[in-house]
Amino acid sequence: MMRHSDSLHSYPPSHYDDHSCLKPPLILWVAVLFLSRAITLPIAMAIGHFAGVDSSAITVFRGFWSVDALIPSLIAAAILYTLCRRVPRAPSLVRWIWAHGRIFLAVSAVLDVALLLIGLIRQGDINDQSMLSLIVAVVDLYFLVYILAARRVRHVFCEFPPSVDPPDSVAAKKHFDHN
Repeated sequence: MMRHSDSLHSYPPSHYDDHSCLKPPLILWVAVLFLSRAITLPIAMAIGHFAGVDSSAITVFRGFWSVDALIPSLIAAAILYTLCRRVPRAPSLVRWIWAHGRIFLAVSAVLDVALLLIGLIRQGDINDQSMLSLIVAVVDLYFLVYILAARRVRHVFCEFPPSVDPPDSVAAKKHFDHN
């Protein structure tokens, strides 16, 4: 993956991981988790249920879940997966998704805003649920601007740890080279 030569000089050493790649900033993690909420929220609710969280709190979180957000969340979940798989042994598909991560997240945010606005227009009246949808749309727009405008996010998505051949492929390559 390509590296920005200027990124090596403009960030302190603490902003780099063990592979000399820029670490994704915390707000990027928050944005990805928020945009993938239709996937991550049920998982968090299940964990909360088993951890003994009050059922009324889980009911409140259930109100944040929407089937309409499933498609945008699936798109953002691909980036959540690549955030967790950003290692030298990552397959080429993970590297490709990562290289296009800003586009994935922007599409996710735009789809989410569009679906929220369509729902608000169809609903017609203003109530607590419509206000919540409006707030979610504003947060989506904030993350969209952040993802598209932040220099560090741009640089993070341009960096990926260099590829390392898995031990099995090295052994197989040696076997084929000798035959």
